[in-house]
Amino acid sequence: MRPVAHFVSSAKRRLADAFMKDALREATPWRSRADLAFEALYLYALSSLDEHADDYEHPDTRALNAAAHKLELTLEQIEPALTYLAHRYDPTFPDNGHDYRVLIGIAKLFEAGH
Repeated sequence: MRPVAHFVSSAKRRLADAFMKDALREATPWRSRADLAFEALYLYALSSLDEHADDYEHPDTRALNAAAHKLELTLEQIEPALTYLAHRYDPTFPDNGHDYRVLIGIAKLFEAGH
């Protein structure tokens, strides 16, 4: 990995850590916690792609798939994140906490896989 790519990857990982910390705050509403968890998992995924993270328009399901493939995660493991991304900006798609719990789990997989 090039030194600049390593710096950018590390910066994404630090930002992901901050999103993860915010996602874990219990006082935050479920929808916001799910969004924060998704941001964390997406940034962890991008950090694992190193310089290839710039190959995508963000947010992009292909980036999640590429990171999952690199980290040997299955489609079944990341499918909830892909579904969340598809409905993320739909105000009629409520979050009752289920999405949050699943997304936190996926974020931890991406975090550990780096």
